[in-house]
Amino acid sequence: MTMPLPLSSHRRLTAGAALLAALAGVLAPATTATAAPAPTAPAAAPAAAPARTPAPDMAGVVAALESAMANGAPGAMARYLGPDGARERAVGVRDRRSGAAMDTRARFRIGSVTKTFSSVVLLQLVDEGRLTLDAPVNTYLEGLLPDDRITVRHLLTHRSGLADYTDAMFERTVPGFEAVRNRVFSYQELVGLSLAEPRTTEPGAAYRYSNANFVVVGMLIEKLTGRPVADAYQRRIIKPLRLDATSYVHPDTRIRGTHVRGYLHPDEAGEPLVDSTEQTLSWAQSAGAVISSPADLNTFTSALMRGRLLSPAALEAMTTVTPTDATGTRFYGLGLRRYDLTCGTQVYGHTGTVQGYYTYAFSTRDGRRSLSALANTSNHGAANTALGDTLEAAFCGKKRSPAPTARSTAPGGTADRVPLPAERDLPERR
Repeated sequence: MTMPLPLSSHRRLTAGAALLAALAGVLAPATTATAAPAPTAPAAAPAAAPARTPAPDMAGVVAALESAMANGAPGAMARYLGPDGARERAVGVRDRRSGAAMDTRARFRIGSVTKTFSSVVLLQLVDEGRLTLDAPVNTYLEGLLPDDRITVRHLLTHRSGLADYTDAMFERTVPGFEAVRNRVFSYQELVGLSLAEPRTTEPGAAYRYSNANFVVVGMLIEKLTGRPVADAYQRRIIKPLRLDATSYVHPDTRIRGTHVRGYLHPDEAGEPLVDSTEQTLSWAQSAGAVISSPADLNTFTSALMRGRLLSPAALEAMTTVTPTDATGTRFYGLGLRRYDLTCGTQVYGHTGTVQGYYTYAFSTRDGRRSLSALANTSNHGAANTALGDTLEAAFCGKKRSPAPTARSTAPGGTADRVPLPAERDLPERR
């Protein structure tokens, strides 16, 4: 059943045609001769998709979860939602002390999946005519940035050149985390940490992932709405979609209700895991402090792709992407990743890393299939890479078994694909 949209959402949809004309000529960020190729248009409409949708390979999903555990996660889980309903799998524990089993109903810190929430709110404000994507940030936050060429679009596409302050903050993983675990930052302090570092590129020149971009997005949301970012998430996304397990509690350190405890790997091999569950997450805020659950993330990514949160023009802008690497399979739009899987399926969403948690939350462009996955560890890239293989298994289905002599660790027995290392949303030393 499709829930009725609030009146504000209907107004955004009716504004879509006018916005499409305004956005059409400015979707592509500026590039240098060595920058990524021009933006890739969104995936074809559902009618162009293959007639036969592969059934999810849940055995392959479990294999990916178990691989994440083999690479250091105490537990892992995934929830696939498709036309035939939800399928859930969990392995390991959500709490090492009590031994409580991983639970797909449990809540956890979603890290940089928060960036998609922040992008949706900002694009709703674009829909409402309250800001323009290609206007300088300083138009709205006077004097904040040292370069008037940095636009709102540059923030959402990670092309501002603002340094990621977390590189220095977490140069030593556990000591860096303990130094900020209970600290409360202002947005201005975090921007100051970024501006104290050299900029990484000229505005618009290249993709350089930086949490600083979405700190500024949070500042824009609060300036334009006159309310805390938590209020914007609640009124514009959480309440309309009935995301009952989703919240933004900064600077509270607790996760209420049944939740997954997070475990951070120290930089030194063999050292004990650090329970990182309780923290303010003030170092991230609008870049990474949302708490959610697998079911809520399925609902959010599916609703976004179905056009329930944005006008058609804003969603087209959000899903217009440029490459993030040279593989030809990974792209970034406006606060949104696109991954092109081996079977040709394109999925949109975001990855998330915060101390003790890796998250994947993705949906097909038509919103009919979605996957959310979690492993309760971080600073161990092999676990993150393994967790990412849930996408292949869920969206591409079971692969043909390899020849008896072939060797592969990929879910579903594929022998012809080596998993790409996971993209990093936070500095990692292991």
